[in-house]
Amino acid sequence: MPSKVESESRKIFLVDDHPAFRAGMKAILGLEEGWEICGEAGNAREALTAIDAAQPDLVLTDLSMPGRSGLELVKDLKAVVPQVRVLVMSMHEDTVYALRVLQAGGHGYLNKETPADQVIDAIKRIFEGQMMFKPEQLAQRPQSLPGRESSGVVDGIEFLTDRELEVFELLGHGKSTREVADELGMSGRTAEVHRANIRKKLNFKTAAELTHAAYQWVYHGDFGT
Repeated sequence: MPSKVESESRKIFLVDDHPAFRAGMKAILGLEEGWEICGEAGNAREALTAIDAAQPDLVLTDLSMPGRSGLELVKDLKAVVPQVRVLVMSMHEDTVYALRVLQAGGHGYLNKETPADQVIDAIKRIFEGQMMFKPEQLAQRPQSLPGRESSGVVDGIEFLTDRELEVFELLGHGKSTREVADELGMSGRTAEVHRANIRKKLNFKTAAELTHAAYQWVYHGDFGT
């Protein structure tokens, strides 16, 4: 008969493009009795194959990564391994991503500045079947997003569609429009249209302003200056 620890053993898979963050999470989560870090990956494409093989109980993933975004990974996991729980940790504002993560099939959203004990508590709660989203994370987003038709200039990155946000992040990682198109499996023309829509929505006058803002968003969590 298995022991109590064995019966409650949980496997966790880490996805983040920063090795130091993965190492920190491994050190923190590895101290919990009955928890096992069963694998890790530095990007979403690598993660999807590895997760399907490892069959973890929970995936802890970042959102901003080179190539396919963490948000797209959440959607892919929902389709490929629907039983796995997904906790997203990001440096970005809760109100930009939390509802998108929930709609994509995620089970929780935490800022990367969350203290270690709160991260552990959140994972325990998710293992118990709870959803770890704060009401204020979901209440502040416009009700019509992300499906509403774009019309004119609006304030805030939250008005970008999921696809536009994915394009924006790839631009922030230094990708050209052609490289964005290749990464996302779209035509160069479609990528240009997305780029133009982002510029319009965020009211950037030049391509250079857009690129700078995308870089600031990916690496610093806001547009900065």
